[in-house]
Amino acid sequence: MDVFCDLHLHSCLSPCGDDEMTPWNLVGMAKVNGLDLIALTDHNTTRNVPEAIEAGKEYGVAVLPGIEITSKEEAHILGYFPTLEDAMAAGEEVYSCLPDIANDPSLFGNQLIKTNGDEDGGILSKLLINATSLSVDEVEQLVQKHNGIAVPAHINRGHNGMIGALGLMPFLPQFPIVEVAKGIDCPAYATKGRFQLHSSDAHRLEDIQDQVFSIPMKEITAAAAFRFLKMMCG
Repeated sequence: MDVFCDLHLHSCLSPCGDDEMTPWNLVGMAKVNGLDLIALTDHNTTRNVPEAIEAGKEYGVAVLPGIEITSKEEAHILGYFPTLEDAMAAGEEVYSCLPDIANDPSLFGNQLIKTNGDEDGGILSKLLINATSLSVDEVEQLVQKHNGIAVPAHINRGHNGMIGALGLMPFLPQFPIVEVAKGIDCPAYATKGRFQLHSSDAHRLEDIQDQVFSIPMKEITAAAAFRFLKMMCG
């Protein structure tokens, strides 16, 4: 069956995410938009993934645990994980690789952790949109160490896409899956032989995509989604 999905979403924990992008709100909007599957991919943390998974159980939307990691070259790389435990362990390691620079909410936005039905669960102090100390290769290795799949995000978008950050897209077999931003030219060599994801990178509820991208799956579960992505890695 075709499973409609959006595998790049930010919650209110990402400072660039709207405060209304709570886990329950964004999962609810995904349901309204006809999506079967989403991934929560906050910047350099996975702290709101557990709440998104709980919301998904209530709304009937599968939630794949994820993260968006910023390498020291300023390339954004998505990580998808088979279990919540893998995601949380990876998220803590990534957070430890951020510089000790505090977030200023008046400049960058709030970093809100949600728990127990979107109740206030505190904040994260380090500025999450900073680059980590990890190189692109080290990001990939960290994700794989925690049984995950590393996917370069919006490879064709400006400075924080892989092409803009590195000057080129690494060649296969590295990164067999890539995310391509809509409406922006992408060099053919960068996607040749690679499976392409098309997601919203939504930071606001109204930007979550509807039924515009799907993947073939036999069942609508996060585990099945991870197996499919793993198969696309060859």
